[in-house]
Amino acid sequence: RITENGKTRVPVWFMRQAGRYLPEYREIRKNCSFVELAQNPELAAEVTLQPLRRFDLDAAIIFSDILFVPTALGQNLTFAKNHGPILDPAIDEAEDVAKLKDPENIESLMFVGEALAKTKLGLNPNQTLIGFAGAPLTVASYMIEGSGSKQFMKLRKFIYQHPQAFKDLLEKIAINTALYVKMQIEAGAEAIMLFDSWANCLPTKLYQQYIVPNVETIAKQVRATKTPFLYYPGQDLSRLTCLQELTADVISIDWRLNLSDAIKTLKNNGQDVCVQGNIDPAVLFAPKEEIKQATIDCLENGKNAKQHIFNVGHGLNLKTPIESIQTVVETIRNHS
Repeated sequence: RITENGKTRVPVWFMRQAGRYLPEYREIRKNCSFVELAQNPELAAEVTLQPLRRFDLDAAIIFSDILFVPTALGQNLTFAKNHGPILDPAIDEAEDVAKLKDPENIESLMFVGEALAKTKLGLNPNQTLIGFAGAPLTVASYMIEGSGSKQFMKLRKFIYQHPQAFKDLLEKIAINTALYVKMQIEAGAEAIMLFDSWANCLPTKLYQQYIVPNVETIAKQVRATKTPFLYYPGQDLSRLTCLQELTADVISIDWRLNLSDAIKTLKNNGQDVCVQGNIDPAVLFAPKEEIKQATIDCLENGKNAKQHIFNVGHGLNLKTPIESIQTVVETIRNHS
């Protein structure tokens, strides 16, 4: 909670709060690709700070991408026009995992650390700088599929056909990611968020078997530095029941889940932790009064948690109206 002028309120920031919905971001993108922008520390810091100049937010999340870790392991990352990220060469066979670089090639990602250091210089003392990475399963899905997917059939087939190679791949990603987020912390990140956006693509049994232990590998490294660890486990309540062994400080709740039910599920698991979320990003296209009411409803539903950080259930849409975000922030400021 944050206390201002004698009132206590919930802190607020937004996933994907830097990006294409801002005209100042689009102006920068005219002259460079997404990857070029993210790999340029000066520009990455600039676009990270842009939303905080417009809105009274409590945190900045560094402008980057979850798929830079695969580049440290030897894959090439590109963003094609009218297409999402592409990783090449994709992992097709078990031997392709063995061909990946040893998972200690963090020097190639130092541009993220430099961007964090530059961003920190532009923040107020009461604003938090968040670093982030992709969770092992979500990153592995892109490394195997070669791009985004709706069914993840290639990934799922690979798990059953090459279980040991898949286990080895997750461990490589986890070790590399742990080193990567440690570098971010040393560069100035005051919290680390791990995105497992595609956690729901696997059955619960496989999630427990393969995913949770590798997420915990990263969580332990983060918490050893006394840095808060935030985890987004996707859109399924069953995923929350699998997290007893995970030492997360904050669980980020998807908008497709009922926030009160998610809090109850976590507490029943013995995890009385802070929650983050979970307004539907699409609500920000509604009329102003409906946005205000949805914001208040989210704040009220979050009251039963140990602590609540207001956020969208996932990333802001690229066409999100700027005035809608301002409405949310003002509503939170006036609601104690």
